[in-house]
Amino acid sequence: MSHGTVSATFHLTHDCNLRCVYCYTGLKFGAGMSPEVADRGVDFAIAEARGSNAEHLEIVFFGGEPLLRRDILYRVADRATAAAGGGLRVSFKMSTNGVLLSEETVRELARRRVYVSISLDGDPEVQDRQRPDAAGHGSAERLNGAIDRLLAWNPCAHVTCVIPPDSAGRADASVRWLFERGFAYVSTALDWSAPWTAEDLESLGDAYRRLADWYVARTTAGEKFYLSCFDERIRSRTKGPLGKDERCEIGARQFSIAPSGRLYPCVQFVGEDRDHGFAIGDLEHGFDQARRRALGCGSEAEKEECTGCALQPRCASWCACINLQTSGRIDRVGALVCEHERLLLPIADEAANRLWQKRDPHFLHKHYNPAWPVLDFAERVVLRERPTPIGEESARP
Repeated sequence: MSHGTVSATFHLTHDCNLRCVYCYTGLKFGAGMSPEVADRGVDFAIAEARGSNAEHLEIVFFGGEPLLRRDILYRVADRATAAAGGGLRVSFKMSTNGVLLSEETVRELARRRVYVSISLDGDPEVQDRQRPDAAGHGSAERLNGAIDRLLAWNPCAHVTCVIPPDSAGRADASVRWLFERGFAYVSTALDWSAPWTAEDLESLGDAYRRLADWYVARTTAGEKFYLSCFDERIRSRTKGPLGKDERCEIGARQFSIAPSGRLYPCVQFVGEDRDHGFAIGDLEHGFDQARRRALGCGSEAEKEECTGCALQPRCASWCACINLQTSGRIDRVGALVCEHERLLLPIADEAANRLWQKRDPHFLHKHYNPAWPVLDFAERVVLRERPTPIGEESARP
């Protein structure tokens, strides 16, 4: 039976050129993944995909900062591309802080068709405070050129904005700044491991309500965009909750490869690769299938704290990574998750109701037309006449 897609994340290094205040990956150290581990990782991932009868192998580059090891990134992409075929399609993604996205690097990534997602927290003041470099200096100014190069190559580039407690009241301003800067696909993520207070959540709620007014106005104006905190929750109402095959399944259809060659069920379990409690094998010996199944069953188990909750089918209680950060366990949901969903879902629903009552055509197209993602991509990329910084039409994403 086909799994459709198998996703393998290569953690190219533990090191990073930034020191984000909320980083969960631990100390920054080491030379990173060796060529030998990289080659073995590619062979392992392709064998796993073929053994699962998958049609698609997704390779994701992660860190630390993966562009610190561009040599290994290019090596993995080239080896996987050469080894693919025979009914197996390979694609590449990368999560980066963007500082090292030079014109040459963008050219090389484009040539290999690596889809780039950037982590950026908002306007320069927020970015510099939350994402300083190793010397304590801000990173915002160095990202200006990188953002322009990235969006010139791929107008569908995705950005992730992290919201810690001390920026909760500015979440709407951060999101608006990112859209004004040119991004059309923005995901927000709470700093789940931070000590949130009732006052912090109240500030976040005020920001979400301001953002809801902006969301309605922007949609009514006919602008096309994606904002995860609203669109995913509206989607859970218009299309129903995510099915098991639509969610990540830790260690099953996805796994992470640490620089050491050790295997983990998801990116947030790797850390410094010193605590092997969540390891599910290594490249030399393969998966520990018993450990793999145990983690999967623990993640999918019914959560006692969710019993009788009307919001449970629509919330993030299934996410093992968030559960681990908020409760310390993959089979328990932290109180912060519940409080956040009870706060956000009514605000998202109220925004959707306003647009539904107007029968806004852009809202209806976005949330009730299954072809919307493909059509939106076509309008932004395929049908858009624009210069390309790489000089090759075939290298467009």
